[in-house]
Amino acid sequence: MGLIEEDDPLTGMDTQVRRQRTFDAIKRIILRESLKQPLMLLFEDLHWIDEETQALLNLLVESIGNAKVLLLVNYRPEYTHQWSNKTYYTPLRLDPLGTESAVEMLSAILGAGSDLQSSRRLIIDKTEGNPFFMEEMVQALFEEGALVCNGDVHLTRPLDTLEIPRTVQAILASRIDRLRADEKDLLQTLAVIGKEFPLGLVRAVTRKPDEELERILAALQLSEFIYEQPAFPESAYTFKHALTQEVAYGSLLAEGSKSLHEGTAREIEGL
Repeated sequence: MGLIEEDDPLTGMDTQVRRQRTFDAIKRIILRESLKQPLMLLFEDLHWIDEETQALLNLLVESIGNAKVLLLVNYRPEYTHQWSNKTYYTPLRLDPLGTESAVEMLSAILGAGSDLQSSRRLIIDKTEGNPFFMEEMVQALFEEGALVCNGDVHLTRPLDTLEIPRTVQAILASRIDRLRADEKDLLQTLAVIGKEFPLGLVRAVTRKPDEELERILAALQLSEFIYEQPAFPESAYTFKHALTQEVAYGSLLAEGSKSLHEGTAREIEGL
């Protein structure tokens, strides 16, 4: 943490030696714990990984071949690693939903009415079976008024007459742009704070009255941009998806982003 004492043996240690000993210590703790009970380690979104975490992960991969440790990772196709030759490594490719599964998913969301059959087919074609994309497109169609729900879901106008964005990022951007100004401002602020955020930090950063803040948070939950997390002693929230945070953050102007980062850091330090 940057605190130095005169008799601290770490201060005179070579940085590479200290780094290696730190990694070894983490490895030993994990392997020692796995002797008492099976362990599951989860590393998410490796496509955003930093070099130090990657180095630690590589060390763990080399060390758990005979251990009672299940190491689960997920990543986008552009991420690469050197583990494919390990006999204890198993890749599971998450392909888009097949037509039958996509229809089943949309039927669960929209209902199985025959009048929506062509709409379901168009949504599947546009999203290529990506379930998150499908969910966001349905949300966008409801917000545009193309779909309405009066007991059953009905189509108000043909979907092929609408300008439907071609990517999930574009869908998210259009949905964010349609938010009320105070809702969009808060969503962008939350994107700066992080994927997960406690209510106390949000209150400190925004300085909004509790009633107003809770109203806006409820609206963002209703639109499924964020979800409330079970937490103690106060409420906490998380973005529905990493892409939701990414697109909300990308909609910020550079100057606004700078001041929000500064304000957020100051409040974290104060808390």
